[in-house]
Amino acid sequence: MRAKPGMRSGFLLGWAFTMIMAGALLAGALVAYGFIRAGYEEQLERRLKTYAASAAVGISPNALDLVESADDELAVLYRKRLQALQQYSGVRRAAVLKRDGTLVIDTEGREFGSRDYSFATDANELEQSFTQGPLATISYEDEQGRLYRNGFAPVRREDGSASDYAVAVELEADYTDKLNAVGLTMGLTLAAVFLVTLASALLLARAWRRMQGDLARQTRLAEQAQFSAGIAHQIKNPLAALRGYVELLARGLHEPMQKQIADKLVSEIGALDRIVRDFLQFSRGAHGSIERLSLEAALRPVLEAARAAGGEGVEVLAPQLPQLELEVDSTALREALSNVAVNAAEALREEGGRLTIRAEATGRLVAVEVEDNGPGISEDVRGRLFEPFVTGKEDGTGLGLPIARRLLRDLGGDLELIRSDSSGTMFRATFVREAD
Repeated sequence: MRAKPGMRSGFLLGWAFTMIMAGALLAGALVAYGFIRAGYEEQLERRLKTYAASAAVGISPNALDLVESADDELAVLYRKRLQALQQYSGVRRAAVLKRDGTLVIDTEGREFGSRDYSFATDANELEQSFTQGPLATISYEDEQGRLYRNGFAPVRREDGSASDYAVAVELEADYTDKLNAVGLTMGLTLAAVFLVTLASALLLARAWRRMQGDLARQTRLAEQAQFSAGIAHQIKNPLAALRGYVELLARGLHEPMQKQIADKLVSEIGALDRIVRDFLQFSRGAHGSIERLSLEAALRPVLEAARAAGGEGVEVLAPQLPQLELEVDSTALREALSNVAVNAAEALREEGGRLTIRAEATGRLVAVEVEDNGPGISEDVRGRLFEPFVTGKEDGTGLGLPIARRLLRDLGGDLELIRSDSSGTMFRATFVREAD
């Protein structure tokens, strides 16, 4: 089965909305992650430069010229200072290097005068530090998969010029766990927002399909109303003439059987006339004649019509109606509410029961609830209740509720079926308190 245009457009609209939102969220998350990572790396670089520079300040290049082995007294003294730096700053390793990269002092006890390849690979940065000041290298990964960076700071003479020695420090990128946690949090948040957005898009697509369906139904109803109006106008005058002729003929009849047949014809013509009036009302909608009256005055004929339709076995109640002044098309309002109330009363007529009409105002809208304790509406009718010519009554035209909904919509409101089950049925009619 091919998808309906409304369904397809609703799906495409929802999917496009989801993809746009997902793309925007992903781009935002990547940019935010990049800023956070850059911030962590910048902080690590500053720490490296600070540690290397602070260690270099406490070292004399003239004293380093006298160091000939790792066991010299000055070498032991400077090693202790570097170990103190290592202990309190968290650096993994600290060392003093010559300009060519050979070791003079090392916290890890590596051989004096050897070429340390873990620092010597950064020969360019080491050389640049003598002219530019403290520098940090790029990130490396060790055997355990941990990231770290090296930093260099020259040991300066008393006049401030750079000597041939530099302090090198190695510091682990301790922000990786935090960065992973940030990435995981962003990923979970992005997934959650994507799911929420997808659900919202599906609801949007569903609402779009419903709107398209409502629009198609309203278009179909308008076409039916126009067609009904044309047919009704064509039938109305001949029907009135036919009724007049039958009544005229009945006056000259004297036999009981002929009199009975004539009365039956008049009754059936009257039924046809009511159907024609319903067609015309369905096609016309509200009249637009605005009247100022109270809610109680507007509902009084509705209650009377319901009592007349239900008979003695139906109790019609209207508890605590609010004192409201209305400015509406009173004729259209009474007809709409009467259609709903009379339908409910007629459903209770055989078994008896209770019909309750309540009203309340919320802002500009007035809501009138019509509730009965009858057997409810059958499921095969319930889904198409407001479509013309759909009825559960043998003698019904199926136009009462469609007319009521059309009139109420013309009055700025609507008619909804709230519930219908074995305990009863409730309709809610709304309309604007003061017409524009």
